[in-house]
Amino acid sequence: MENYPLVVLPIDDKDIEKTLAIAIDKKIDMVELRIDQFSNLDIGYVVEKAKLVKKYEMGMIATVRSKSEGGSDIPDEIRMKIFEAVVEYADILDVELTSKSINKKVVELAKDEGKLSLVSYHDFEKTPENEEIQEIIDASAQLGADIIKYAFKINSIEDIRRLMCITAKNSHRKLVAIGMGELGKITRVAGFFFGSVLTYTYIGRAFAPGQIEAGKLIEELKFYGLRS
Repeated sequence: MENYPLVVLPIDDKDIEKTLAIAIDKKIDMVELRIDQFSNLDIGYVVEKAKLVKKYEMGMIATVRSKSEGGSDIPDEIRMKIFEAVVEYADILDVELTSKSINKKVVELAKDEGKLSLVSYHDFEKTPENEEIQEIIDASAQLGADIIKYAFKINSIEDIRRLMCITAKNSHRKLVAIGMGELGKITRVAGFFFGSVLTYTYIGRAFAPGQIEAGKLIEELKFYGLRS
């Protein structure tokens, strides 16, 4: 990973070229191709959009998010076929820890193709206890994840303290630590001081609660000396 925080923009297939042009102008580092939000899941169509991202020479995380973690109801066998089709164009494949029937396959696919794997976990209601967060980190590491992402709903200041502390404790790994919701916004910048390597933003419409708009996020990172 780069030495500075990487800013990731989730996108679907709507107005994709316009969005990519804005992303480049705002100096966003990567896009997260949210294939689960596409209007068409035909393999040829998905590959066409992945190729388009690479034409703009942007880094790409490809994911087909499961319904239980904020995505769509797509059968695992279809999700796996999509991962196999887009791995050539992606830099990182993102699969959920809870997607037990395919997560190991996706991690191995990424490794075989010389790409990075990101194993993710989302809880849209709460921040779990420390022991559970550590179990999530350890289980993701055992799968062979190059990057471990966990995103939790922040309901109190204490949640922020715990999330950042356990991230610092595990900072020898490549982590993405996100606190969702209004109260969690601070983690999308402060997380980098505790070991988080990516943050997610939006242009126009947020994909997750608490994301900070791209222009504002870049300014925040500059203000705290995290971007030049």
